Amino acid sequence: MPTESFYKLDSSKRQKILDAMKKEFSRVPFHEASVNRIVENAGISKGSFWVYFKSKEEAIEYLVESHLEKERKKSKKIFLKNNGDLFQSYLELFDYLAKCKINKTEKDLMANVFKNLIANEEKSLPKEPGDHLIQETKNIVNISNLDIMDDDDLINFMKILNYVMRVNLLDTITKKVTLERARARFVRELEILKKGISKEKEGGKTKC
Repeated sequence: MPTESFYKLDSSKRQKILDAMKKEFSRVPFHEASVNRIVENAGISKGSFWVYFKSKEEAIEYLVESHLEKERKKSKKIFLKNNGDLFQSYLELFDYLAKCKINKTEKDLMANVFKNLIANEEKSLPKEPGDHLIQETKNIVNISNLDIMDDDDLINFMKILNYVMRVNLLDTITKKVTLERARARFVRELEILKKGISKEKEGGKTKC
């Protein structure tokens, strides 16, 4: 995360740095991004950049977390609207993210954010039970008809859903497949996952 000095900047200067970061991190994969180009576009010294961010990776994490925060807020609204239905909510979140009206720079940045999330451990959910995010998630997700035994089950299953959703979104953002095909594939994958996690009833009792 940025240092306190970054948040103390004048809002216009802070936005200029963010715009320069977004431009560079959308231009190439994150590991190829140039801090030199960021500071040149932002009109600041390289020393100033290191005052605001301790490393290039920290700047990347800030952009990834900024995207995830927006995604979390939208997903919470979707879950509440659907009474916690996990599968319908993920489909609506997919539709929302796929159809956002964004420019090319923002689209390329989103693609690189998804690549980062897919390649690394999922950041949008807590790593351990007890984290405040898991409690917030449990409050909006309906697991009554799902074979979820504990917090670990919920975390791991939602990581799977996030991965599948983002792979399909990445394919349509990078134009590997059409939106229609990516959505149809995601719908089918949700159906398969739903069958695998749903509780089965046999003789009025839950079949484990």
